Amino acid sequence: MTTNNPEVSQYVLPGNGASFNAHPLVICTRAQSAETLKVPGFVSNDGSLHVRVTGNKKDWQSIALESGEEFAFEQAWTFTPVGITKKSNSKILRDDEGAPFLWLGDTVWFGLTDRISNSDWKQLMEKRTAQGFNVMQVVSGLLPEAGFGEPATLLNGVASWTSDKSKLEKKWWDAADVKVIDAVQAGQMPALVGAWSYYILEFGAEKLKEHWSEMIARWAAFPVFWCIAGEVGLMEYKDLFSDDMQERALSIQQMWKPVITHVRNTDPWHRPITVHPCPAFNFSSVEALQGDKDLDFVWLQTGHADVNSIKSSLSALNKAQKDSTLPVLNSEVCYEGIAGGSPAMIQRYLFWTHVLQGAAGHTYGAQGIWAFHDDATSPGAMWGWVPWQEAAKLPGAEQLGIAAKYLRSIKWDGFTPANNSMKVHADLEHTYRPWAGKTGDHLVAYFPPVSMAPAEMGISFELATIVFTTLEKNAKYTVEIINPRTGKIEKSEKVTANADGEWHFTSTNIASPLPTMEDWIMHLAKSS
Repeated sequence: MTTNNPEVSQYVLPGNGASFNAHPLVICTRAQSAETLKVPGFVSNDGSLHVRVTGNKKDWQSIALESGEEFAFEQAWTFTPVGITKKSNSKILRDDEGAPFLWLGDTVWFGLTDRISNSDWKQLMEKRTAQGFNVMQVVSGLLPEAGFGEPATLLNGVASWTSDKSKLEKKWWDAADVKVIDAVQAGQMPALVGAWSYYILEFGAEKLKEHWSEMIARWAAFPVFWCIAGEVGLMEYKDLFSDDMQERALSIQQMWKPVITHVRNTDPWHRPITVHPCPAFNFSSVEALQGDKDLDFVWLQTGHADVNSIKSSLSALNKAQKDSTLPVLNSEVCYEGIAGGSPAMIQRYLFWTHVLQGAAGHTYGAQGIWAFHDDATSPGAMWGWVPWQEAAKLPGAEQLGIAAKYLRSIKWDGFTPANNSMKVHADLEHTYRPWAGKTGDHLVAYFPPVSMAPAEMGISFELATIVFTTLEKNAKYTVEIINPRTGKIEKSEKVTANADGEWHFTSTNIASPLPTMEDWIMHLAKSS
C-alpha cells in the first residue's frame, strides 16, 4: 500500500514549444529502473510545450525530447484516488493497489462548459465525494443534443476546435484542464467521453484521433476512465427512425473502431476503455461493438421510462454478464426526475438490484444536472425544467451514496447473485420480490416497496414470513435491517439457522416482518 497520496507532475520545455507538432513524444526515464516511457506532450494556449507523468520529480531521472532537449519541472498535483491501469480479470474493477473499486458515478455531461462556473463545479465535486460518489461522467467538448459550436457547448467562450474545425482550440483545452483537475483533486475519477457518436460524421476519424491525443496528453496521467464515444452508432438526430437506421448505426459503430485502437496504442498509462451504447440500437457496449475485445469494462444504457425500464435493464445486465467476463455497470438509466418520473425510490431500486446481481457499480443521473439546466432553451430541456441547483439536492443521490458507503464498510468484493437464498425471491418475471447477493461472508437482500407489486395482488401475504434457506446449518448470524433512505440500522439481532440451514423471520405484522411497506435492506453476516 502506498503511504503518500498519488501525484502527477508537469514538465515544460524552456522556450517556445509552438513549433513542435501537436503531440510530440517525450522520452521519460524512471529514476530507479531506468525504464523509458514515451509520453505525448501538448501545447498550451500560450505556446509552451508540456508533458505530464505520474508520480513526483524524484520518480524520474530525465524528461526529454528524442532530440535531447530537456524539460524542466513545472508543477505537481496531489489527490486521493489511486486510479486503475490494468484490465480487470474479474467481474469487478480493482484499483492499482488491488482494492475493490465500487463505482458510484454521477452524470455531468456538460460539466466542461460555461453552463457551470469553476467555483460551482468544484463545490459540486466536493459534495458528491462527501456523499460517496467516486466517478463523474463528462463529455470533452463534442456534446449530445447539440451541434458543434452552439452557445450551450462553449467553455471560456469557445469550442474545443476552431470554428473552421482546422485545429484544436487550446483556449478551450486550458479551461477544461482546470475543471478536470479540480474534479480529481476533489476525489473523483472522471469518466471522460471523447465525443458524442454523430460527430465522427462531421469531423472524421482522423480529427477525432487528434482530439483523443490531446485528451491523453493532458489527462491520462491522472486517474481517469476513457469512454471513446457517447451513444456509439447514433447518427444525426434528424436521421433517427429512418428506414435504414439500424444499418447506419452499424456503419457508424465500425467507424469508431480505429479511434479505439488509436487510444489504446497512444495512452502510455493504459486507462480503462469503454463505449456508451445507444438503446435505440443496443443496450450494452458489447453489443454495440459486436464483442468485447476492444473494451476493458462494459457500460449499459437502458432507458428512462421509470418503472417500465426495470425489466429491460435487469435483462440487459444479465445478458451483458453472459456475453462478457468484463465488469459491467449501467452508465445511464432513469435519471431522477426525468420526464416527471424516476423518483428516489426508483434510484434505490436500480442501484440495489444491479449491484446485488453482480454489477461493478452504478451510475446515477438527475434531470437538470446532466446539462446544467437553467431555462427552457437548455439542452435536454424537453425532458424537464428542473434547475440544476435544485436537481443537485434531489434525495436519490444522497441515498445511493449511503448505499455505496455501507457496502464499502462491509468490504464489498463484488456480489454473486443469491436470490435463491430466500424461499420467495425475485426473478425477471417477479421483479417486485426481494433480490439478494453474496459478497464474502455477507448475504444482502433488497426488498422492494409493496407499491411495486402488481395491482391485482392487493396486499400480498407471500412475505408474511421471510425464509432464508441456504444458511450454514445451526450457525449463528448477525442480522441487520437497514433503512435505505437514511442508512440507519433499524434493528440488529443474533439469530441461529436451524438444522435445515434455514432462518424464519416472522413478526406480528400481518403482511411482512419488515418495519413498513417501503423498501428495506436485510444484511446477514455469519457470527465469529
